[in-house]
Amino acid sequence: MVYQMTDLSVGKRLARLRDIRDLTQEQLADRAGVSVDTIRRLEQGAQRGARIATYQKLAGALDIELARLLGQSTMTRSLAPDGGVIALRAAIQAPSDLPGLDLCGADGDVPGPDDLRPVMEQAQRHYRLGQFTDLVGMLPGLVTDLKAATHEAEGGPDHDTVWSMSAAAHIIVADVAAQLGQTDLAYTAVERAMHATARASDELRHALAVSALSLVLLRQGRWSDAQQVATRRAAEIEPRFSDRSPEKFAMFGILLLSGAVSAARANRDESDSTKDDALTFLRQAEAAAALSGPVRVRGTAFGPASVGMQATTVQVSLGHPDKALATASGVNVDELPWKISRARHRLDLAFARYQTHDDEGARDVLLTLDEEHPEWLTHQVLAASTVGGLLEAGRRRDRDLRKLAVRLGVDPAA
Repeated sequence: MVYQMTDLSVGKRLARLRDIRDLTQEQLADRAGVSVDTIRRLEQGAQRGARIATYQKLAGALDIELARLLGQSTMTRSLAPDGGVIALRAAIQAPSDLPGLDLCGADGDVPGPDDLRPVMEQAQRHYRLGQFTDLVGMLPGLVTDLKAATHEAEGGPDHDTVWSMSAAAHIIVADVAAQLGQTDLAYTAVERAMHATARASDELRHALAVSALSLVLLRQGRWSDAQQVATRRAAEIEPRFSDRSPEKFAMFGILLLSGAVSAARANRDESDSTKDDALTFLRQAEAAAALSGPVRVRGTAFGPASVGMQATTVQVSLGHPDKALATASGVNVDELPWKISRARHRLDLAFARYQTHDDEGARDVLLTLDEEHPEWLTHQVLAASTVGGLLEAGRRRDRDLRKLAVRLGVDPAA
């Protein structure tokens, strides 16, 4: 039997996937380590849904990607004129990159740093605006050009510069691929980024690549691995107070924030230890931000506002929506440098408001985000979960919310 599940609610999707696996509710509950009442509530359309960590347990028990259970879109909103996800996969996973196979020669002139720099800047602009279609349209060509450029620059004066640019490009690939639900492709991109940082001897960029790896592992539901790689690297690069290097404190803090979010997601069965870990990492990141101040480094940013934004995310993940809203009230949103960072923060607020039964406030935030970042929003699991919950809570007649549900792959009639 073939099931079409793209237009189902999470509860109905869960029931059908369980049916495909020939599991009873009790058997799935036992495999996932959740209560059978949780599964019953979800399949019956529980109004407030479940935590992301619970969905990940269920996906793991069913041996599927979380994206499939939640109905996350794994393709861009529209077709790019050139390139795309398939072309990006071909560029990242080129057979010629494997050991023992000859490197394909570049056709025509090989671009140098001055040629590549404006293309990199354009890719970063698309990323910061959440313009995934435009981004995946240009990334395959950029990755291919960087591959040729690093080969050409080997041992020359541009060696470190070009390899550092390659690392930056592959970090962007990893992040966008993870958000598109293409986590295997994202993992390969992180491998390429870490190789490039080693060739460039760029310790700060390497720390950023480790943070990207933590994100990919997080998207795969590998909470403990995500926490371990981030916090171990943070311990390795922890700067001394006498260093007085804002960039070093920033990268240290970025890794701690990755560890905090991972620890919060690893919160299982109200475990006090994972909660304590998350809050400890947050406090350490806050101290790092006090020493660094707002700073931009290697194409990213860090500072007190970044810590506040991630602290909100942590409280949401821990299931404390009231604390999330209280934390968010102290965040200076204007200090968040990228529009997409502000959008992510507002999405956390929308979910927290929904969880505290402020359905009108949650709805308004979601519809505003849809106007400002329509493509980015379609790839956010938290957005689909919140919209689905609002519809189940009695907003099925809300025309604008129903339209948004369709764009997010949520069944508006569920």
